[in-house]
Amino acid sequence: MNKPTTALAAMAMVLPLSLAPAIARAQAAEAAPRRDAVFIEQGDFAKALAARASGKGMSAVGAVRAGNDRINVDVLRRDNLDELPTNHKIVTEIYYILEGGGDFATGGKMVDPKPMITGGKPVNPASIGPSEKSEKVIGASTRHVQAGDVVMIPPGVVHNFTRLDGHVTYMVVRVNPGYEKGK
Repeated sequence: MNKPTTALAAMAMVLPLSLAPAIARAQAAEAAPRRDAVFIEQGDFAKALAARASGKGMSAVGAVRAGNDRINVDVLRRDNLDELPTNHKIVTEIYYILEGGGDFATGGKMVDPKPMITGGKPVNPASIGPSEKSEKVIGASTRHVQAGDVVMIPPGVVHNFTRLDGHVTYMVVRVNPGYEKGK
């Protein structure tokens, strides 16, 4: 047998053996049950907003796991400026403005921030992760947002509405990395 033929014969034996683990993983992945998609229907936002208005709802409209991360979708309506500037330490938020608008401040530095805790436990850890609020922020930038706009807020960026055009309703997508329930 000449050298090229020997090399080809060796490759013909080694290649299938080296691919066997990858093929087995692919077959196992095909055999594993697939997670269903989460569908949020048109009326789900209205139901969530009504539940919040009556004081009976605070959970996400929909949520999925992506590896160790939790991604949830919610809908919020602000009719007044009762929310203090907030900083979510590890969670990314993406806002899609559905109705209304206002001035939205981002960045800057909180003065005397306080952890968001109720009854000794973090507030809504599944959605917002460890977070803090402050009555005062120095150095924030403000932009006007309105229906159709998208705002992407990385972890650690202070944010809040500082003025409303009557009200603002927005969908929020939150990505909570390394999520562990209750932490």
